[in-house]
Amino acid sequence: MLPTIKTIVYACDLEGKTQAAMELVLSLANSHGAKVILMHAIEPLNAQASNMINNYISEDIRNAMRKDALKDIEARMETLLSEFMEKYAEALTGLETAPETLIVSGVPAESIQRIAKEKNADLIVMNSRTHSRLSQMIIGSTANKVIHSSAIPVLVVPIK
Repeated sequence: MLPTIKTIVYACDLEGKTQAAMELVLSLANSHGAKVILMHAIEPLNAQASNMINNYISEDIRNAMRKDALKDIEARMETLLSEFMEKYAEALTGLETAPETLIVSGVPAESIQRIAKEKNADLIVMNSRTHSRLSQMIIGSTANKVIHSSAIPVLVVPIK
């Protein structure tokens, strides 16, 4: 029996040039009648950056800045989604539910895996940017980490 795709988690970095991946996600969801979860992970600051910020900015201001940043990310996600839903409204008549947006805090690769598991996803879709071989060896990319640790299929859409 062929596997069914009921839930797709699209881990979006919101850095532009996401059109090809978003079109693919919506096309897959439409043809499979799948639910789409558009997620974005906010990476936590490292200890050094966090200490520096804590020394110069009060807690109230930090909280206000975080709240503003979350509002901005949420607005960008909603705009991206509504533009695609409007642009492809006729073609997306097979979608049973409107895509869900989700913003999480944490290491992106771990957050993607956690959300996919929590939402019982059948497929993870991600963007991947071209990095030098050296930077991939030293740091490793989020897509690379997810591919090698995922229990479900991962579709990586190259962004150039």
